[in-house]
Amino acid sequence: MAGGWAIFSLLLFVWMSTACGCGAHNRNGAIKINTRGEVAPIVVDELTLITWNIAKNIRGNDEIHRLVRDHSPDILLIQEGVSATCDLFGESFHQCLFAPSWKMTSQDIYTGVKVLSRFHLENPLYVPSPSLEVFVFTPKASIITILDLPAGGQLMVINVHMLNFVPLSHLESYLDTIYGHVADHVGPMIVGGDFNTWNNARLMAVEQFAAKLGMVEALAYYKTAAGGTAPAWLFFLKPVMQLDLDSPLDRWFYRGLEVISCRYLEGFNSSDHAPVLLQVRLNHR
Repeated sequence: MAGGWAIFSLLLFVWMSTACGCGAHNRNGAIKINTRGEVAPIVVDELTLITWNIAKNIRGNDEIHRLVRDHSPDILLIQEGVSATCDLFGESFHQCLFAPSWKMTSQDIYTGVKVLSRFHLENPLYVPSPSLEVFVFTPKASIITILDLPAGGQLMVINVHMLNFVPLSHLESYLDTIYGHVADHVGPMIVGGDFNTWNNARLMAVEQFAAKLGMVEALAYYKTAAGGTAPAWLFFLKPVMQLDLDSPLDRWFYRGLEVISCRYLEGFNSSDHAPVLLQVRLNHR
């Protein structure tokens, strides 16, 4: 009987991996696309960045245009984005980077992370998670890229989508993988995204990762009206997984910069995550 369950489990894993296209996710690197927008020179000392887990809700989503129009991000980090949709973010951005997570359809449409920028970004690096998530057998993806600063030096920008519903050691392994790619960077650094910090142990692992890189968190002003609501089924898992449903999942960490403002943006309900806006001042000293 035990052997029968083992065979059934193996067949289930193979089927789900094939169905979601995970078997091919490592064949794709970071895709670098120049959009219709003109490249903007960095002539100011301040940058506006926004991170948003858009929950794959892109096509026909008017909130995207409102976000770009009303808040004018210089750099926009998207988690759970969709490939081949860079143009839907408008003509404000010069560049769009995409790193695939898993295949959504048979037409080579992937979900993953995006970085859209008014400025020219260099050396984009796709960092897939070393393990898959439980239940859905899908990986996560992150992007590391570089922005040359006008006074010299380079700003490293990292868009992170952290593994969900995995043992803590798997999350720590992914953080260590990202750390290995960025530890030697000299200069300012910004890390933003969906860290899936839904309990204290996961939050501590992320904070230790940031501390090793000399970063601190930019704490966002949080209002309960921001974003959508957590799925109802999470409440049943709360006692088992020590869930803290009030803990923010979307965060910013930084070093070598001055934070002007960090806040959640209200009125964006197409996703169960709210956009988080970060304004920083470049430090030329």
